[in-house]
Amino acid sequence: MRMTRAALAAAGFERRESEGTVWWESNVGRDSARPFVLLHGVNDHAGTWFTIAPALAQRFRVILPDLPGHGESLPRSGPLPISLFVDRVAAILDALLTGEPFTLLGNSLGGWIAMLYTLLHPERVQTLILEASGGLNRPFSVPVLATNREEADVILRAVHGPKYIAPEWVVEGLLARAQDSPLLRVTELAEHYVDARLDELRVPTHIVWGADDGVVPVAYAEELQRGIRGAQLHVIEDAAHIPHLQQPQRFLECLTSIS
Repeated sequence: MRMTRAALAAAGFERRESEGTVWWESNVGRDSARPFVLLHGVNDHAGTWFTIAPALAQRFRVILPDLPGHGESLPRSGPLPISLFVDRVAAILDALLTGEPFTLLGNSLGGWIAMLYTLLHPERVQTLILEASGGLNRPFSVPVLATNREEADVILRAVHGPKYIAPEWVVEGLLARAQDSPLLRVTELAEHYVDARLDELRVPTHIVWGADDGVVPVAYAEELQRGIRGAQLHVIEDAAHIPHLQQPQRFLECLTSIS
């Protein structure tokens, strides 16, 4: 976390905070730059975007929130309702952006939040990009928490690809997360599944997926594409559940073709 956030700072991003929510932002005060908002996945934080954010900042005003209960954003304890994620994202964007449309990208849980935000505020979102997004009432293909090394290996290969060999510290970190993972605090899942609402998403939508995603396989992406009118699917080879980390150059090329 320290390394990736230091990389954002070195690239000119500013850490900002308001009412318990922390975000990183490029091109602060540069009104001519079109906004690009990126929402990370569960158990992650704004630093996850360090591989692609500096390049995006050359063209956009990039906004990288820490979602509630993640990174440095509050609350530190207690439940994390899905509605809280949506409300906090809306509050940040209302404060930072004065009505201009923006591109909204979400990875995993962040993709789910991005869809819910877009359903509430379609006039604000110029383009919606879903990267290995959640949001459908479907079971994951792997356990969500590891209680032993065998489960940890299964999860890590699902997230990073079948050839991934995890360093020892990564395995130990994942096992430790079984006790204090923000995922354990997320609530209101059933109330916010979007299966029946996909056809309400009418903004231009692009679905970006890793070919080797073992958490939500490509078949999940294809279901999203069938449900969202006009959605385009982009599959990145040699990437799994976090394409922007696993194949950052290919991911950036994909974003360039979209935006």
